[in-house]
Amino acid sequence: MNPATDIKAPGETTESLVPSGKAKGGVVLERPGQEAGTWQRWHLPPEGDPELLGKATPLATRMQRVIALPSSSLFSWPLWIAAEGDVGSLVRLELSGRHLLKRGMEDSLVMIPVLKHEGRRLILAVAPEEPFPEEGMPADWKEATRFEFPARIHGGAEDSDLILWREWGTIQAAFYREGKVVWFSGLREEGLTGLLLRVSLRLLAEGVLEHPPATVRIEGMPAELTAAYAAELGQAFQGADIHRILVPPAPWWGGERRVPRPRRRSSPPDPPHLPEEPFDIPPSGARLQRASHGRREKLLSLATVMAFLYLLLLIWGAGDLLIRRNALKKIRAEIAGIEAAAQEANNQSRKWRGLRSAIDPTTYALDLLAAVATPTEGGKVRLTRVSLEQGRLQLSGEATDVTQAYGFIEQLKKNPLLREYDWNAGQPQLAGKNSVRFDMEGTKSDATTGTK
Repeated sequence: MNPATDIKAPGETTESLVPSGKAKGGVVLERPGQEAGTWQRWHLPPEGDPELLGKATPLATRMQRVIALPSSSLFSWPLWIAAEGDVGSLVRLELSGRHLLKRGMEDSLVMIPVLKHEGRRLILAVAPEEPFPEEGMPADWKEATRFEFPARIHGGAEDSDLILWREWGTIQAAFYREGKVVWFSGLREEGLTGLLLRVSLRLLAEGVLEHPPATVRIEGMPAELTAAYAAELGQAFQGADIHRILVPPAPWWGGERRVPRPRRRSSPPDPPHLPEEPFDIPPSGARLQRASHGRREKLLSLATVMAFLYLLLLIWGAGDLLIRRNALKKIRAEIAGIEAAAQEANNQSRKWRGLRSAIDPTTYALDLLAAVATPTEGGKVRLTRVSLEQGRLQLSGEATDVTQAYGFIEQLKKNPLLREYDWNAGQPQLAGKNSVRFDMEGTKSDATTGTK
């Protein structure tokens, strides 16, 4: 029995072959399937073997999502560069000189170090094609945590020099050195063996490979095609150990669960393996999405800080208001405690003000008249009118000249009996030959209307 293993792209219907329990922890890896437009979704737990998930299997929140971009949408080229200097600048210089990069590919270019040898570094340059073909990608693929490429995640890459696999109906091949991919590309079925031989000779000549492939791995192809390629590759690479993946791995089989008959003839997948050194190759659409998320996160962080500061101000204002209210409450309580005594004192004050005119000698009319008449001694100043009302004293007079008038006004203000009055004197006016007329008014601070 040959179980179906490919998970179709969104919109297609394929019966899930694994339990639909929720995947918890670890990493969810999605890589292109064998048939065009299909995807395999794997769960790589922190401990244990990878598990092939069905399309409807729910995922735990905050799980890392890694998408292996289709190999047909990627460009790769091995380069020897100097051991000193900036890797990115040297690689871009080499690729630009060979006119290998299209416009827009430099922003997504990733340099994967392979090894150092005799003062040089071997680098594999990988970049997504631009414009990136988004057809057939999984739902929400731009939200992925990381982007890989299939040649790096094959489980047998550490022990193989050459791997052939079927991806989206096309045969892909990748050469490895010390478990690290040094070149990969899609191939046509016609003349495939001869092309691989020429590529291996070219890589040997450039020092990218140390020796012809000694271990070849073929996976993801029909049994008849696998056998044919194994025979041809055995002749092209004499003595090579060729492995053919024809049975599903034990963790994927699912125990005693009965597996339905597949609708398509496809070979079982080999579990992927994420390298310890993570690389991210986001296409332009994913980069724009991440930039948008970054801006939103910055705005959200700024809004959070502003909200926190506003909350602090509110707390501080509320605390200050509470303190002031408590202080006001205390003052009101103190005022309420002395209100009766203050009212009694006010009543006593009104009574004493009412009796003042009777007991205060400075309020006697004759004494006030004598005090007003005192500065007139000598006959140079003559009073023409004196009016005494409740707290108000009005005077009119004549003097021989302006100097005598001002002298009278000043002496009147200095009289001890009249100090309680606030005086207001107008400017003296000529009333005739050798005569000056003046008016002045004195008012007490507690003066009231009415005639005494």
